[in-house]
Amino acid sequence: MPALNIEFTPEEMARLRNRAKITGKSLKEHVHDVTVEEADRIAFVEGATAEAERILPGVVERFPAGLR
Repeated sequence: MPALNIEFTPEEMARLRNRAKITGKSLKEHVHDVTVEEADRIAFVEGATAEAERILPGVVERFPAGLR
């Protein structure tokens, strides 16, 4: 299975360990989940932006400046 080797400062590692403990996950699980969630969030925002760009011309056309 693919893996990453990421370096952290001692302070960053302490914050990650603390956060993992709060969430009840291992450090590995926590870092995995946060990374994947961020990638999913970015994909969602990109999709929403593309959809807005697709429909915006029709909205502007149907609702002139004084009616928006």
